Amino acid sequence: MKKYSVIIMASFMLMWTGLQAQPYLGFKFGYNAGNTSAAKAVTNILPLKTLHGVTGGVVGGYNFNPYFALQAELNVTQKGFRITESKGFEIYDFPIDVGVDYWNRFTYFELPILAKGKIGNDIVKAYGAVGPQFGYLTKGRSKANVNALLPITVFDRTLNLDNLGFKRFEVAGVAAAGVEFALGSNANLFIEGRYTHGFTDYYKIPPIGTVQFDTDIQNRNFAGTVGVTFNLSSMASGSSGSGTRF
Repeated sequence: MKKYSVIIMASFMLMWTGLQAQPYLGFKFGYNAGNTSAAKAVTNILPLKTLHGVTGGVVGGYNFNPYFALQAELNVTQKGFRITESKGFEIYDFPIDVGVDYWNRFTYFELPILAKGKIGNDIVKAYGAVGPQFGYLTKGRSKANVNALLPITVFDRTLNLDNLGFKRFEVAGVAAAGVEFALGSNANLFIEGRYTHGFTDYYKIPPIGTVQFDTDIQNRNFAGTVGVTFNLSSMASGSSGSGTRF
């Protein structure tokens, strides 16, 4: 009987918590620094550098109380890497710098599911958030320029991800911190920094004969975003309260 009593009490508590939860919906946009982590067998040969990209999407969740929320997002994020090399020399005392700039840019759809803890007051709150993220690689593009006196594009093409052996699905972990500001009773402005750690090797170098390479090619990203969320329950109660009464 005690076991069933605990279950019933827990069920009522969950129902009460759900009724008290306040839904919100919004959007965000910002900068993403795409980095690729790889085994030393790769990085000793290829100096992988940061690729600058953008990220943005829609945000939705529930505030269960002023200090805790669950949030899900649907984002589009540019990831990848750059390789740049240059060599300087002189011809008749005229300095010439010749370089190669190569980059791979990948576009992902991402679904992070985050638990958010907050601290602060009704005007401004600081928060931290952690949770898993599930991504899908939708497209990839590869481009190479040779820079001499003028930049010359050697190639610029869309990658056939399936034929080249890329893994489209990605599992990652997210850690974020930010500040949100109340914009009246119905909306909040937030500024956030986020680190995303990929656990999936999105590409493996094909074996040469019987030799298999352990490359550990994974995404590591730092992002900064700004966005706005709207408190749906406050907006709904405000709309119903402002209706015409007879």
